[in-house]
Amino acid sequence: MDNTIPFQRLTKETELKPFDCGNSDLTDYFFNSAKKDMEKLLTVVYFYEEEGKTVLFFTLSNDKISEIEIKNGEPVYSKSFFRRIKDKFGRAKHRRDYPAVKIGRFGVNKDFRGKGEHWGSDTLAFIKDWMVTDNKTGCCFITVDAYATAVEFYLKNEFLFMGEKEKSGYVKWLKENPDYKNKEIAGDIPTFAMYFNLLSLIDE
Repeated sequence: MDNTIPFQRLTKETELKPFDCGNSDLTDYFFNSAKKDMEKLLTVVYFYEEEGKTVLFFTLSNDKISEIEIKNGEPVYSKSFFRRIKDKFGRAKHRRDYPAVKIGRFGVNKDFRGKGEHWGSDTLAFIKDWMVTDNKTGCCFITVDAYATAVEFYLKNEFLFMGEKEKSGYVKWLKENPDYKNKEIAGDIPTFAMYFNLLSLIDE
């Protein structure tokens, strides 16, 4: 897969092909909620098909990294974390938030894993390049609330935690679930806020 891959944009007329990413929440979202969210202008859904199946899908929506961000009633970011975000922009006018694009949902069909193609990583690389070279609005970062079971994937693709609180939360979860790759996780899987700095691509 390369950067010319023809992702399709989901519409209400789209006939959804078979898809199962192994995460019941993501699979259910694709079939039962994706079109509804698009009709409400909450997100845009892109997908790719091959061999009569949906290989993968992802959603994009507007987001921001804000100085005042609350999760579970508490500030998400420490002052030191947001200061590091601001420092990436030199002496530019200080802001209380910076624009981002959010990957709200991202799933790869389990039937296409381990077959030579790096569908997940290649798609993230595509999105990164897309946001830098063909974005339609200002966008400094890509954000994602990553399922704990997907954090390793995002780390391998150069995403960082949104501060020490998110990182320590994941480390704690990992200690409690060391064999998560080999068994089904009972109950809700927590998510952890992560981001990728698009400026790093421009500076290269």
